[in-house]
Amino acid sequence: MSGALPLAGFAAQRFAAPRDFRLATRGGWVGVNDTEYLLTAHHLPLVVRLENGEPVLCALVASSDLPKPAMDADGRWLLGYLPIALRTYPFVLSGREAARPLDELDILPHPGVIGAQGAAICADAATGQLGPELTAIRNTLHMTRTGKARLTRALDLLRIAGILVPLAGESGEPREDWTVDPAAFMALGHAAAASLVHQSFLPLDLASALLFSRRHLRPERLPKPEPRTELTARAPAAIVSDPTDFMLASLEAMDFALDASDLFDLGDAVLGPEFAPPAPEDDDEEMAA
Repeated sequence: MSGALPLAGFAAQRFAAPRDFRLATRGGWVGVNDTEYLLTAHHLPLVVRLENGEPVLCALVASSDLPKPAMDADGRWLLGYLPIALRTYPFVLSGREAARPLDELDILPHPGVIGAQGAAICADAATGQLGPELTAIRNTLHMTRTGKARLTRALDLLRIAGILVPLAGESGEPREDWTVDPAAFMALGHAAAASLVHQSFLPLDLASALLFSRRHLRPERLPKPEPRTELTARAPAAIVSDPTDFMLASLEAMDFALDASDLFDLGDAVLGPEFAPPAPEDDDEEMAA
């Protein structure tokens, strides 16, 4: 990262966690990890930004974007949750191949962090073993790097699905911060929704968190909805039916009556005269008998 210095140059000193986050948030946003985005959505608006052509998940912290400030005039944090990016600040992974834990970290310049007071940076200068506090920060930074790769893959799917829209700037111009369009999200077809969760439910979880966190944005930052066009009424499509449906549907209009007699002689029609049932005897013969 630009301006970062190797932590090994400060191995003999101590550090104190910063209380003023104005320098850490001067860009107006902080990165968000895949283990904290749901909790962060309850306090800050989540957005998608492009970093070296790849989407990353961030939280906006600038007062111009929030209905209530995240920090006071002295840079002290006011909200109920402090993102991991600020809890590990000003330390970053060096990106260099390192044999010692101490060489894995760089530090960003920040007044009052390095000095004679606070936690030990290095527990063993010979082996480069970090102190307990720095060991926890180092492990967290490795966790966030792994989580960032998972988030990038999931956010790429949201881009492909076409449900991301830019926030509005001071004059209504599109910004570099993207959120989820509720209308586009609700209009996703079954096939598109299924493709989002083909490997993981993370894309849908992220979309839901992005939508939920929009409540923390100033109204003028929300994307302007596109005007709806009037839909022309279309004639209903003809229903393809069986040809016999016409006859059955017209039974009431037919002039006929039903009685208890047979429509035809079953014996003559099917079995022949020799197999026909005997004719009933006359009543007079029955009485004579």
